[in-house]
Amino acid sequence: MADSQKSILIVEDDELFREAMQDTLEQKYTIQMAESAEEALTVLSESSYDLVIVDINLPGKNGIELLAGIKTRWSMLPVIMITAYDSIPQVVDSIKKGASDYLVKPINAQELLLSLERALESYELQIELEHRRKLQSFSDKSIIIIGSSQDTKKLKTEAARVAKTDATILLEGETGTGKELIAQLIHADSPRSQRPCVVLNCGAIPENLVESEIFGHVKGAFTGAFQDSMGKFELAHRGTLILDEIGELPMGAQVKLLRILEEEEFYRVGGSRLIKVDVRVIASTNGNLKELAQEGKFRQDLLFRLNVYRIVISPLRHRQEDIIELAEFFIEKFARKSRRDVPTLTSAAQELLLNHKWRGNVRELRNVVERVVLFSKEKTIEKEHLGFIESTAPSRFSAEAVQLPSSGIDLEEVEKSLLLQALKLAKYNKSKAAKLLHLTPPTFYYRLEKYDLK
Repeated sequence: MADSQKSILIVEDDELFREAMQDTLEQKYTIQMAESAEEALTVLSESSYDLVIVDINLPGKNGIELLAGIKTRWSMLPVIMITAYDSIPQVVDSIKKGASDYLVKPINAQELLLSLERALESYELQIELEHRRKLQSFSDKSIIIIGSSQDTKKLKTEAARVAKTDATILLEGETGTGKELIAQLIHADSPRSQRPCVVLNCGAIPENLVESEIFGHVKGAFTGAFQDSMGKFELAHRGTLILDEIGELPMGAQVKLLRILEEEEFYRVGGSRLIKVDVRVIASTNGNLKELAQEGKFRQDLLFRLNVYRIVISPLRHRQEDIIELAEFFIEKFARKSRRDVPTLTSAAQELLLNHKWRGNVRELRNVVERVVLFSKEKTIEKEHLGFIESTAPSRFSAEAVQLPSSGIDLEEVEKSLLLQALKLAKYNKSKAAKLLHLTPPTFYYRLEKYDLK
């Protein structure tokens, strides 16, 4: 039975040869015939086809002219040229104009079927690539960073500056601080904005599939590899690849990633064809790659290659000026989504938001606001509506026990002193020192850099 999903147009003026080809192919494909270039173009305009077989020696317009016409209107459609004469100039001209293959009469049935299979497989891959690129393309110039704190202003400036370059970027920050949003903003504001922006979460892929996801694979490379598949680097060609949680990448994949970054070329898993790409990489992590490298869990040379431009995103609790601004932004967003009036925050509710720890950062704040807007139908958001976020982890230290002298204090000196005390108590083990201050490693390192205590 013919496969209706794969239809072939044969353009041939020799009736006997047309019928012979039809007999060979109709068991596997749906076949349509045309006797001239003009008829072929009319047929192609009326129906879609997966492949065209064209005889070079046609009455009227010849096959080469038809090939050019097809590629002008249907650039991706595969075309196989056939001729009774083995002419090198014709072969070169056909290939230059986009022919997938060139066969000389008399044509062996197996040779023809193999040529068709190769051309159709390549066509399907191109269609898949274009489809996936369109799905993953990102050129939204309307992305904005909400907040007016000094840290956020600095972040906006850095993102705008580095977006104009092609430098590899390393984003560091706690979970939920918006690293992926910053990466997308950089892409959207870059010369690559009209090209794909592809995201890969390195920590969410089974270890045995990481290399296939990144580099792609060829048919038969491993159990379950039933067809060729493109990896994220191919999908991101001429665009941006965001490698989220880069610290989770296995060592074997790290070696190959380093080679791509340096050589801009790679092999698919199980493949022998060298693939060249032009990709801008933005890596992000909620850990400390320097410390991972010291522990032998991350390649030092890859760290150096990724750390061309480093941006540290500070946690929300260190950007208190942004909390209410962000909350109001999310309130309006979710209220409009729910088609209701936009509620306002009371002063008591604002105070509660300002005093919350926000361990989940902006993502946690977003979720809290969405929940409140969804379940509360009142015109104002009261402190009571936010009661579910009031509980915090107990601490043996009471902030109320510290008395502020009437003469005031230098808060930065106090913070610097606490950092030094934590380092001494932890015998200069930075991970342990961070835990003493209930800080995540990225936040702790951010503070050390701020006071030049590295």
